Order: sequence, then C-alpha cells, then structure tokens
Amino acid sequence: MSSDENARATNYIEMWKQTVTVQQHFNDIEWRIRGLALTALTFSLGAAAVAAKDGTTFGGVSLGTIVLVIGLLLWYAFYFVDRYWYHPLLKASVRQGEHLEDHIEALLPGGGLTKAISAGSPVQRPRVIWLLGLGCADRNSSMHSEEKLIWFYRFGAIALVSAALMLQIGSWFYKADDSDPTPVIVTYEPTDMPTPSTTSGPTLTQMPSPSSTQQPKHSPTR
Repeated sequence: MSSDENARATNYIEMWKQTVTVQQHFNDIEWRIRGLALTALTFSLGAAAVAAKDGTTFGGVSLGTIVLVIGLLLWYAFYFVDRYWYHPLLKASVRQGEHLEDHIEALLPGGGLTKAISAGSPVQRPRVIWLLGLGCADRNSSMHSEEKLIWFYRFGAIALVSAALMLQIGSWFYKADDSDPTPVIVTYEPTDMPTPSTTSGPTLTQMPSPSSTQQPKHSPTR
C-alpha cells in the first residue's frame, strides 16, 4: 500500500472511530430514555394503587384511573423522544459508519464492523409478537431495530391501559355495592335464663345508734 493510500486509510479509520463513538452516544441516550420510561411506568402503577385505596372519584372516574392516564401520557412522551428524536440520529450515524467502511474495505479488506452489526440486528418475529399484532405482518419476516423499539413501548402502553380499565371497572362495582347496602336484621329470641339461687349466710342486725341507747339512772348519793 502506497503512502498516499496509507494516509487515506488512516484518515478513514479516524473518521470511522468518531462515527462509532457517536453511535455509542446515541445508543446510550436511547437506553437511558427507556430506563426513565420504565421508572415512570412503575411509579404510575404504584401511585394508582395507592390512589385507588380510598375510592376517590372525580365525575365517576377513579383517581387511580386518572393517575394511570397521566402515566400513559408520560409514557408516550418518552416514546416520542426515543423514536422520533434520537433513533433517527442513531440510524444516520450507522449509515455514515457503513459508508466509511465501504472506503476502508477498498484499502483494508475485512473492515466492516458496522455492517456486520446491522446484518445481525434483525431477528425472526416471535410468535407472541405476531399474535398480538393480529397477524398483520408476515410470520417469517424479521424484526428490525425500529420495530423492536415500537413493541417495547407498546407493551408498556398495554400494561397501563389494562390497569386503568381494571381500576375503573372495580371502582364502579365498589360504588354500586356502597349505594345499595343490604340491611342486616338482628333478632333476639328470649331464652330461659337461670334464676339465681338465694344463698344463705349470716344475718346482719343493725346496731342501735348511741343516741338511742338509754343510760342507767343513778340516784344521787346522799
């Protein structure tokens, strides 16, 4: 390899290193977003359980259900930032890495790490994903990174919606039971009570008071 080709290869490798660093940066940001989203989901479920304990409602809607709806909005906000904000930047950095590897492979055959990762990322769609998707996609087709991201947030949304429906339905039944309580009638039947026996004991006599006693009269001594 000539000195000119060697210099070009060195420059391409340095650019490729910076591109890989950017890829790692965006990938790390996306996983941090997902971690925060899971934290928000867990907090929403716990707060909804606490709010549903006292049975507070607003216009017939359980307070726990309202908390879960707010949690669902936060969950969608994380989904928006992840998919429409940083994931396109990650994909762009991957494409740039593949473009640089095309030039590197022309000078140094075998330098195609980004291409290898992109080729190994797609996986066959699991059966549960295919069933939950109502069979809209081909069973034998592969899932790419963006579809994996969508299903990650879709499972969280299903959990929040299911919990909200259960809390709301439970609050309706709880309210119906409280509004028409079944009266409890307690009846007392007379029973033959045993007559307490009279116990014999010493008879107490009342002592005369000192004022009522007569003192003996003494005749005066003459």
